[in-house]
Amino acid sequence: MKILLVLCSLFSLSISGFSQTVVSGNIKDQTGAPVAFAFVTIITSDSSHKNIAAKIADTSGKFEITLKDKGRYVIRATAVGFDETRKNISVNQSSSQVDLIMKKSINNLHDVTVNARRPIVERKIDRLVMNVENNPLATGKSSMETIGLAPGVLIYNNQILLNGIPVSKIMVNGKMLQLSGDNLTNFLNSLRSEDIKSIEIMTHPPAEYDAEGAGGIINIILKKGGQTGLNGSIYGNFSEMSKYFNFPGTSDGAQLNFKKGKVGLFANYDYNYRKHFQYLTQSRSFSNNGTYTAEDNANKHSSSNDVHTGLTYDITDKQYLAIDYTGSFSNDAENWIAKSKVTYPSNPTNNSTSNGSFPNVWSGKYNDVGLNYHIQTDTLGSSFTLLSDYTHNANQVNNSVTNTTITNDISTDTAYRNFTPSVAKIFTADAKYLKVFNAASNLSFGAKISSTNINNEANFQYQSPYGSPWINSNDQNFIYNYKENIIAGYINYQGKILNTIVQAGLRGENTHYSGTLYDTAYAKTGKNYFGLFPSLFLKRNLNKAGDESLTFIYTRRLSRPSFDNLNPHVVYVDNYTTGRGNPYLQPEYDNSYEVNYTLKNKYTFTANYFYAKDVIINGIHPVAGSPDQMTQQPVNSGTSDKWMLSAYIPVNITKWWTTQEYAEYDYRHLNAPGAYNFSKNLVTLSTNMQFDLGKNLTASLHAFYLNSIISNNAILDHISGMDIALQKKFFNKRLTLKAALDDVFSTENNVKGTFYYTNFNLDFSDIERKQKFTLGIVYNFDLGKAFKSHKIESSNEEEQSRLK
Repeated sequence: MKILLVLCSLFSLSISGFSQTVVSGNIKDQTGAPVAFAFVTIITSDSSHKNIAAKIADTSGKFEITLKDKGRYVIRATAVGFDETRKNISVNQSSSQVDLIMKKSINNLHDVTVNARRPIVERKIDRLVMNVENNPLATGKSSMETIGLAPGVLIYNNQILLNGIPVSKIMVNGKMLQLSGDNLTNFLNSLRSEDIKSIEIMTHPPAEYDAEGAGGIINIILKKGGQTGLNGSIYGNFSEMSKYFNFPGTSDGAQLNFKKGKVGLFANYDYNYRKHFQYLTQSRSFSNNGTYTAEDNANKHSSSNDVHTGLTYDITDKQYLAIDYTGSFSNDAENWIAKSKVTYPSNPTNNSTSNGSFPNVWSGKYNDVGLNYHIQTDTLGSSFTLLSDYTHNANQVNNSVTNTTITNDISTDTAYRNFTPSVAKIFTADAKYLKVFNAASNLSFGAKISSTNINNEANFQYQSPYGSPWINSNDQNFIYNYKENIIAGYINYQGKILNTIVQAGLRGENTHYSGTLYDTAYAKTGKNYFGLFPSLFLKRNLNKAGDESLTFIYTRRLSRPSFDNLNPHVVYVDNYTTGRGNPYLQPEYDNSYEVNYTLKNKYTFTANYFYAKDVIINGIHPVAGSPDQMTQQPVNSGTSDKWMLSAYIPVNITKWWTTQEYAEYDYRHLNAPGAYNFSKNLVTLSTNMQFDLGKNLTASLHAFYLNSIISNNAILDHISGMDIALQKKFFNKRLTLKAALDDVFSTENNVKGTFYYTNFNLDFSDIERKQKFTLGIVYNFDLGKAFKSHKIESSNEEEQSRLK
């Protein structure tokens, strides 16, 4: 499939009364050299795209075509070694002059054929692009599974890791997905690969994007076009844990689009339900040679209703207005049953056992309204875009505890509970302008403002004695208000200097925030800080075909704490373990240097160095002044270094068997003075295989191995997993049936490891789920003629990623 590019100026000519007219012109490349023997076609400008006339240019790139009727047309030029070029023309007089400029294809000549396919993976100057269209490995997969095919991306426990770091943002057509946690997972599982054109992997986002987030950005580009009238799809998936057969799940929904005239409407609805379990064991040392062991298990339920709907209006051919609404309504419940034991060999009278129930319920209501205005200001593709979003996010967590502790044969019952509602209100506005000088150079600049208001409350109650009326615990109650304002601006230039593609950008962000804690001891924190975030991308093609290149990248970014991490409310896991936020967190600053070598536009080899300071670690550590208590709390904790080498190699073994192989080596060093200092060699191996069995029947296999994982201040043991799937298409590929088995050998979700802290080691084993078997069905329907769709962007990408 060739790429549609608009590369030249539009000439409007005066009206003439002749019955026939001649369209002539010259076809040149970007250097001004003529393009010999280009094939020139004139087609109608309506949706039928009917061929009117055609001609082959001469050796000097000149052409001349005679038309019977005047009117509006599209002139199209193709040539071996060049991308297709199109231009809208208005023929109103006896002769019209139209000059075209063609861009050389980055692919080999053998790729520019009637049956050409784009490379599965392309290295652009600031991102890696995985083309999903016509990619056999992606057939029949969800977007979550398809993202996992990309080099350097690992899907583990429903979390997307890019080069070992959780991805900061997921976007669709440049718009931030306004979902998180299970809601995000469910949406990505419902979006099908058949709707995806390509996936952009931005490990180091350029200056246009917010400086927030060390984990990079993944942008899913959907196929453009659709049908007039009504079109869309309905789907349903049923899953069951294959070992237990009492943890069912379902994911169902519909996607609808409607277009008539200048107005387009769309609506998506998804319902998701999941029932699962978790089993956790822990052991650690106490003071006075004591030991602590615990067994915790929980049954969990989660459900969500997600809605995304909107309207687009074509003001003119070159400008449109769009408004969209996203709503997500979720409910999660879990009941932890905790059994713990404290043993003192030298003083058995202090031994104790605890048995308790720790249920908690979480509910969330997310509402977002976005406005998007876009206008193309010239025929080269220059444009102005204005984005604005308002978000209202309300969450409530209810925790309760009933526990019995036995010490020296004396039994003590305790009961307490807390309610922690939270409301976030966020307004963002983003304006940006792109000036295109020619096909090789452009300049963009823009500005953004965001205003955030978050109110958190916590109301604690206890029973004394157990079973008596609830009593307010005023010493623990609090209100925490957080306000944040960010003003940002950027400038970004891309051009060619000394045969090297250069993209240089600079982003500035000024942040002012304040946090006010109302409790028995009033406290207020705040900070005003400004940061500059440069980015530099240099790409040099190493051969004439342009399929071998070397790229250098440098970026500076920051990671602000999520709003949830700033909330100081306490969550009780058991009598010895709590979790809480930290209102005193500071942002983390990251610097990254990378060199990429790409061969044949297929094989990619990468070397990277990453350095971060004031690293935000959401780790487990002892409570100051209470060494027998431990808490999970985010803190700023020193520095992190990472050296990485990786290789991505796709292979066509046979016509029916294709595979993608990825290997990565990391050396990680984390140093938090006074807390921990450790390093680790990490190895990641993964394979993705696709088998075309004929008659619209395909099978796929995904397998991975990690010798270890560093997560916060924990080192996890080796992890491996394998998933297999089989799919069949019916009724002219409109109906798809799929069966999948996740974690074939029951190894993926049995995690063991150790948390490290000064004079503190916590060994743990965590089993969250076993094998899962899924049956799915998707039906696509469409009515009407093709129409164009618009990209609906969002101004609150960074803020959404911090709402959890």
